[in-house]
Amino acid sequence: MRPLESQQKTPEGLQAFTEVAEEWLQRRRNRSADGAVLDAVQRRQERHEGEQRAHTTSDGNDTHATPSTAVVGAACLIKLQGEQPSETWLLPLNRPAVVGRSGKKTSSVDIDLWPDMSVSRRHALLWFDGEGWCIEDLRSTNGTVLSESNIRNQRSIRLAPGSKIQFGSTVLMLTALASESGESAHTNDGVPSAD
Repeated sequence: MRPLESQQKTPEGLQAFTEVAEEWLQRRRNRSADGAVLDAVQRRQERHEGEQRAHTTSDGNDTHATPSTAVVGAACLIKLQGEQPSETWLLPLNRPAVVGRSGKKTSSVDIDLWPDMSVSRRHALLWFDGEGWCIEDLRSTNGTVLSESNIRNQRSIRLAPGSKIQFGSTVLMLTALASESGESAHTNDGVPSAD
């Protein structure tokens, strides 16, 4: 049996990884086990980011460092429509972010869209795959709407900066926080731009 890392590079390995990830997301929660898994994912992502920072490109006499994942991928969700007290949610680069709604008990979601009751407790998953942001609906009751299409029961979809995503009655926009040059992507009024 090949290590998981090498299996992920083949279509069969990617399919197996996706199935295991889906099972993991649907199982009962165990705080200590979940913490260990998330720590392992974070260590792997940090190692991957370190390898990316080490790569350089040569342009004649000048040598340029490849931009780190943090510079290329930093993003947040901005509320366009909804009743939530938060206006923005910073997306973690080192692990998937769960979009959902908290209940009476403490929530395990990263982007809490309470009090929107049309949002499922575990509605969707957002993650940075090293090249861009991806989203997948977690079989939510009302689905996730992207470009006027409900993406429930579909595989992961790549998002472009400026994408508007509807979870229940709430509409959020994916916004890049930094450009590849490392400059903040803000408009003159201080609001992150959609470019």
